Amino acid sequence: MLVYLGWIAAAFLAGMLFAEWLKRRRPSLQVRVKRAAVFRGKTYQEVLSEMSAPHSTIQRTDGRTLRTWQEDGYSISLLFDAGDLCLGVESEK
Repeated sequence: MLVYLGWIAAAFLAGMLFAEWLKRRRPSLQVRVKRAAVFRGKTYQEVLSEMSAPHSTIQRTDGRTLRTWQEDGYSISLLFDAGDLCLGVESEK
């Protein structure tokens, strides 16, 4: 029984180390944004192919959608029209 618990603990630790390695291997959000350079005129699906899923989505009453990505103290908010076409950067910190 104790041997099984040791293997479970080892597998858990290995999984955590592997996840941390993958996280460090992936470029940061700020690097991915710089690579994309221009967002205006791109569809939401095109933006998703360059970045991960947004941290938050706010549907505005005028039909536009504000999507915000955040990671490691950096955030960028993109405004999309009713057809999911990017209108540009709303804010970047």
